[in-house]
Amino acid sequence: MNDPEKILHGFLEISVSGDQLERFLNLCHARAVSLERIRYLSEKNITTRISINDFRKLLPIHRKTRVRIHILKKRGLPFLLLRIQKRKCFTAGFLLCVVLLLWLSGHIWNIHIDGNVKNSTPQLLEFLDQQGITHGIRKNQVNCTRIADLLRKNYPDITFVSARVQGTRLLLTIQEENLTEDIQQTNSPCNLISDLDGKIVNMVIRNGTPLVKTGDICKQGDILVSGEVPILNDSQEVVRVEYVPADADIYVRHQIAYYQEVPLSYEKKVQSGTSKTSWYFRVGDFVFGADTGKKSRYITSTEEIPWKLTENFVLPFSLGKITRTPYKIQSTVYTKEQAQKKAVQQLRIYEQKLLNKGIRIADSRLSVTFDSTNCTVQGTLTVDEKSGKKQNIEFSQES
Repeated sequence: MNDPEKILHGFLEISVSGDQLERFLNLCHARAVSLERIRYLSEKNITTRISINDFRKLLPIHRKTRVRIHILKKRGLPFLLLRIQKRKCFTAGFLLCVVLLLWLSGHIWNIHIDGNVKNSTPQLLEFLDQQGITHGIRKNQVNCTRIADLLRKNYPDITFVSARVQGTRLLLTIQEENLTEDIQQTNSPCNLISDLDGKIVNMVIRNGTPLVKTGDICKQGDILVSGEVPILNDSQEVVRVEYVPADADIYVRHQIAYYQEVPLSYEKKVQSGTSKTSWYFRVGDFVFGADTGKKSRYITSTEEIPWKLTENFVLPFSLGKITRTPYKIQSTVYTKEQAQKKAVQQLRIYEQKLLNKGIRIADSRLSVTFDSTNCTVQGTLTVDEKSGKKQNIEFSQES
């Protein structure tokens, strides 16, 4: 009998002792009583393993040999079921747990949205909540096609939505339209005029007649590209003039002023006591346990661990930990090196903002000065910035 069969049918570990121990073993062999894992503790005492059915056959053998038989352990499914029957509360709790898991597995407990940039996740969740798609909704009430159609219809910048149910999660993958700050194309005839003063360093003409070239100096209001395109014949004579919407990428090099002050004195938070940790239990939107509200003069960090049976079987329960560290405000003064480092960090942030707008930095001339209260960085940045705004062509058509 292999181990799974033993566990299924049950077995006993017994101790046998007496003067006729050898005769006991011979009778067991003669009557096909299977004894396993026999261990000799002494000449008159052994331990062995025996099945429940074979144990019932020991009664006549016990009468003949007068050995003493003691049950040491009971193992297997029959004994487990017997103990469960005696523990009604455990049985009821086990059945309730099974029913609860079955009920939980039939609902959506996590809505995950991926790919959204312009439309925030709380905003989309609030919209879905208004449409009846909430945490805790039954799976058979989730129509993925309807959800995708609702999002595309109410959010024009969403071009693609993929909705699917996986375990107890509703997974939404979104693609949004790439919106740029470029000037919208128009079919109306127009000129491209400068909105910057500076030197033209790069030009890419797509439509229209350029009136300037690389290296020229332009001022605000100057026409860079004209919407008037002369049509020439073979003799290079103007036959007629066509009017088109001017279009080009023109970069103008100019200077912008930079000024930034870093106060030498500042206030910082200093820990003033021992951090305290408290725990809370969340069931859906209800929180039990620790106070989750914000408290003044405390640096608070919260960590919440959701409960899930599998990767996609997320339960509506979570265990949270709140760590609060008391602090006090302390006045501190930067050293010159620290203040200069802070000023450089702010300059790098400013330069990154320019780069994000498509403005390239060609050169910088900055100076750092210190007084009793501030570290001041000032000077000029030489940048290459895209110039050109459209201006409709005004013309009269003679009859």
